[in-house]
Amino acid sequence: MIVRLALRKIFERIGSKSNDTALRVEFADGSVCETYPIEQQREVLIRFRTRRAERHTLLFFYEGLFESFINGEVDLEGEQPIATLARMGHSAGRALPANSWFRILRNPLTEIRQRAQEWRQSGAGREQSIRNAEFHYSLPPALFQAILGDTMGYSEGLWTPETTTLNQAKFNNYEYICRKLQLQPGMKALEVGAGWGYMAIYMAKRYDVDVTIYNPVRRQNDYMRERFRRHGLSEKIRLVEGDHRDIVREGARFDRFLSIGVQEHAGYKLKQYRLWANAIAATLKEGGVGFVSTSSWMVRQMTGLLTLKYIFPGGHVPSLPDTLAAFDRAGLTLVEVENLWLHYKRTLEEWRKNFAREWPEIQKSDPSVFTETFRRRWTMYLEATGEAFGDTLDLSHIVFTKGRPETLFPPSRGEDIALIGGDQEPDSYK
Repeated sequence: MIVRLALRKIFERIGSKSNDTALRVEFADGSVCETYPIEQQREVLIRFRTRRAERHTLLFFYEGLFESFINGEVDLEGEQPIATLARMGHSAGRALPANSWFRILRNPLTEIRQRAQEWRQSGAGREQSIRNAEFHYSLPPALFQAILGDTMGYSEGLWTPETTTLNQAKFNNYEYICRKLQLQPGMKALEVGAGWGYMAIYMAKRYDVDVTIYNPVRRQNDYMRERFRRHGLSEKIRLVEGDHRDIVREGARFDRFLSIGVQEHAGYKLKQYRLWANAIAATLKEGGVGFVSTSSWMVRQMTGLLTLKYIFPGGHVPSLPDTLAAFDRAGLTLVEVENLWLHYKRTLEEWRKNFAREWPEIQKSDPSVFTETFRRRWTMYLEATGEAFGDTLDLSHIVFTKGRPETLFPPSRGEDIALIGGDQEPDSYK
């Protein structure tokens, strides 16, 4: 009774701060809590199936609610209910004074669990780091083929006013990155964490660059080798099974360095920031140019409990200031930083729609992996991450150089960036 009463107060408070969303909560005993704003445009339903889920939600609040959703003890209904609830929670929190009781509702046990999860999955050691990567990237490729589009590019797209498809947005982003790197035929480029290989193929085919890849996940590497073979690039692209710690063995022989969506796996501790930066610096020639695309915060903080537990074990959204400081100490000079959060938010929306639409086929491809629990995990991941980009999460394109060559200032991307849209179809190198 006390648990339910407390939850009522919380949900009533959240619902009262929403201008456009009706919130209906059905408790395990059949009782109901409802809020209906005047300008109602959508409705979210929270249905508690067990009293345990109610207790777990009160103890850990949104983490407890979404954990209970994942394990099937809570149902969420409505248009993107997870993103909508997150948005309602953000609005309610911003509307309260700093000393509000609502702000201290979060149980200290949540932070304890988060720190324990970080400690168990810390990627400071090479073996654990590789296990962390395999947890996510060793999933059957059918999942990523269904979500990411034909390029299989696991990153933000670049959406111009003329861009109409996910494939176009991915093509645009990779072309944009190549321009930032100022690629020239015959250059040697090192890519860390190449996903399923689209960027490497793009650089080799369109810019005649020789590419070396370091990637730790065997299942991805097998996929890439076959993809490179189909496109006649087995000699042009060299693939090494290893992570960012291993690249120092290459020596300073590369004209270009790049990583897209990989720094998030380098780790939470500042010494891991330094290890990442020092490894990059060790591989670039003097005057060489590097590029990193990473989601980022302006402060260093641990990744959310649910992300660590269900999606990216050992993951860490890096602090942009701490990243730039680590690069500077490693002798890497900042050229520019660009924030493309809006482009990633739109890309995630396309992934979310693909996942929802293609789920029956995804599930058929491997029912033992793609269970209802998996569907709920990834629904949470895609909806919540899109909402995070809309709230405070950034997507940073960082361009830097080893040393301080004057030729890179101001940065040049060429006079004509060949971005596409309309009815144009890029070559996705499937």
